Amino acid sequence: MDYELPELPLKRKADDNDDSDQQPMWPNTFRPTTTTTKRRPRLPQRRPSKRPCIRHPSDLQDFGIVSNTDPGPLSGSLLQLRRPPTIPIDASSSHIAAPIPPINRNTLKELDLDAIIRNPQLRHDLLFDPGLQFRPTCTRRKAERADRYWAAITTELETGCTCVSFDVRGKPHPTVCACAHISTSTVPVVAYSPTLHVATLRMPSRIRALLDEFLEVLLLVIQPLSSTGAAPAGPTQQHEHVAQAAYIRAVFDPALIEQELKHKLFDPSSLFRAIGLTLQGHCAPMRDQAVELMVQLAQTCAPGGEGTKADAVRAVRMCMDILELMKLDIANHQLQTLRPFLIRTAGQFELRSFKNRKNALGFQKTREWLAAAHNSLLARSEPIPHHLYPAGHLRYRSLQPNQQVYLATLKGLTDLIFTSPSASNLTTLPVSTSPLNQGSLPPISSLPGYPETSYLDTARILLLSIDAVDLSALYMFLLLFRQLRLSNKNASMDESEQSKMKREIRYIGSARLGYAFYCGGGRADDVDAEEVAKWRSLKESVVLQIAMRARGSTGSVDESVLSLAQRWAEENIQHGAALEGLLRNRLRDAVFHAVVARAYPGRDAAAVGFANLDFAPGSRSSVPPAALPGVDVLQDEISALAENISRLARVHLNTYLSVYESANFLDREGEAADR
Repeated sequence: MDYELPELPLKRKADDNDDSDQQPMWPNTFRPTTTTTKRRPRLPQRRPSKRPCIRHPSDLQDFGIVSNTDPGPLSGSLLQLRRPPTIPIDASSSHIAAPIPPINRNTLKELDLDAIIRNPQLRHDLLFDPGLQFRPTCTRRKAERADRYWAAITTELETGCTCVSFDVRGKPHPTVCACAHISTSTVPVVAYSPTLHVATLRMPSRIRALLDEFLEVLLLVIQPLSSTGAAPAGPTQQHEHVAQAAYIRAVFDPALIEQELKHKLFDPSSLFRAIGLTLQGHCAPMRDQAVELMVQLAQTCAPGGEGTKADAVRAVRMCMDILELMKLDIANHQLQTLRPFLIRTAGQFELRSFKNRKNALGFQKTREWLAAAHNSLLARSEPIPHHLYPAGHLRYRSLQPNQQVYLATLKGLTDLIFTSPSASNLTTLPVSTSPLNQGSLPPISSLPGYPETSYLDTARILLLSIDAVDLSALYMFLLLFRQLRLSNKNASMDESEQSKMKREIRYIGSARLGYAFYCGGGRADDVDAEEVAKWRSLKESVVLQIAMRARGSTGSVDESVLSLAQRWAEENIQHGAALEGLLRNRLRDAVFHAVVARAYPGRDAAAVGFANLDFAPGSRSSVPPAALPGVDVLQDEISALAENISRLARVHLNTYLSVYESANFLDREGEAADR
């Protein structure tokens, strides 16, 4: 790089190699290999005109007279060398293709039988979803990572380049290939171009890692089921598998294939023909067509064929996808076979898993949660309605201690669900039934205020809480409609009219009616303003429809009625408003009575085995709903929510009722004994 050299008479003349290329700098995590760059030829020491070169501020700097204490021979040099910029690039950046294929032994490990049996979240979710199955995840991020990997493989096969480039800010930059200047290495190597201000990272070759992983995944999928199951494999089956594995290793030699690829001699057609025959002997009939398409694509890459290297990569990718589907089929078959055993032993396994994971606080939050529900029922003056009791109700104080614990748990779960979630939870709904591997289990009591024993149900409780918020909003909108409709003394309203209004409110607010509670008052500060504006628009649309129907109008609305409805909604349909809290508590009590009617008695005072309870949905459908005064139009919604809470409570009590019934669990004295 040449510079024009102005006169600097009082400054030194720079060395001739001041403009040498900068040496690469990289974070320690990359451990790059240092590259050697050419030095510029030295210029003649004497020039016709004395023109000192321009001085680089970051080069060797003369500090003049320095104090005696800083720096000196004991504290460092007076000279500071110019350094290239440190580029903030993460080795695990999503813009860098992974070193191994997206489908590999580690990703398939959670589908092993041993991982299924030892997965508390999966076994717990199986109690709520009898048809639970493993399915391939198709998220946008996963698809982008896979596309980036296979594109990198294609580029390496076609050009030999494994480079990826970034600018000085660490942002992706069009690739500036450095393969001609950097030799192949087993670790990432970086080169920095001071002219382009671009850092190019040459990654290690991915071909050998792909071949090794491809072979191991293939052998993993075709192994006999009994080798990972409970029953030992027969000698004939084991012998066939050993012979087949030896044949696969003979035709699929990663080292030989790597050399053939380097010399452009590899023919994938024969290899994929052998792999296709092997897969068709193990896969389900529904996978045969995909296997045939894979083999046909590989045949086009034979010598003299029309296939390209990109087609060969597509064939490998298709084969890896088929292997993943075959592994999913095997896991689903094993899951369905073991389902009775997993359900029968769910309670003991979850309790043992919880005790192995619980933190130093033990059951502190659980004690506080259950004690609050217990004290709430003790302070209750009116009896709890129950159709199975002779008097039509039961009194909490007169029950046995184990019955009180059971009812307190039902009350605690209902209260927990009717605790309003934060506004951010409405926009980021969790997935409650997705299997989690052992390393990513949710932490105990991952949300504030939740008992430790609910750690497997945190997402499920949150979803039910959002349903409860939607139900409360629907109740308040119907109450507004009822008040406007009956404000005229001569007006009347039947149940069919309320049901029609309920359907229209559902149609308008189909996304989430509970959004209406978070449209003002700073309740949605952690939510994007544009999202809050949508919620406010939804609320206004519902109020407009109510005002139009309140006077029986179908095409116009009374402005005075609309103004009254808007003021009422703005004042009362807000989280924290007095009327909102009153009506939410009323709904909570109605749902609690319906839960008691469905889930109590789970076992009587004679300690009937809890394991005999049926967890299947609708097993208590013959139980008549409790009386719901004032909310008859919401009977279907209340019954559906109560059914879901009842199922959650029965599963929860199947695991933890024995713990809750232990002596002094509700007392402070019993806390230390549990630690």
